[in-house]
Amino acid sequence: MKYLIKKPDSEILCQELSYQKQSNRTKIRQILKAEQVGFCTYSERFIHETDAVDIEHFDPRLKNTEADNYHNWFAVLSKINGYKPRKIEPFLPIATPNSEVLKQKLQYEDGIYKSVNENDTEINNLIKLLKLNKHEIYIDRQNHVERIKILKSLSNDEEEFLEQLKFKENLSFATALEVELDLELDTLIFDL
Repeated sequence: MKYLIKKPDSEILCQELSYQKQSNRTKIRQILKAEQVGFCTYSERFIHETDAVDIEHFDPRLKNTEADNYHNWFAVLSKINGYKPRKIEPFLPIATPNSEVLKQKLQYEDGIYKSVNENDTEINNLIKLLKLNKHEIYIDRQNHVERIKILKSLSNDEEEFLEQLKFKENLSFATALEVELDLELDTLIFDL
């Protein structure tokens, strides 16, 4: 979620693409994936060409209404999307995946996501709704981090290691990688 930015000049907005129009959905999905630099909004996993991807309506109450628009749509791996409950009401109030406050209020520590302030209801509800610490996702994230640590240990120097990170699949779980390996991936991710 760290690298999720909703663009004011998105092609979805410029072309006035509507989810209601069935023929727009493939294009919307492609644009969302491109704007998300190829990563699943909810898990930060790299989306491979063979992965099933959903156009996720973050707030399902908005679906099929005028308020359901680009700002409520995200490209999400279907498997990850399947973990999210269909009703959002038990998780209100909630921060959105593209909220600017996430950078200050959501942290990754000791393999899990948690709120900087344990009493921050909006962040805690987002963590619960998206199941950011679900066991299967946690294991997948930890295994990936371990693979990248091995890759780093096999590299001759920092430059060689960073070259290996230019393969997007190596950048899955970017927030975890940044914390676990003390890296800053902004430039690397956005330059790909």
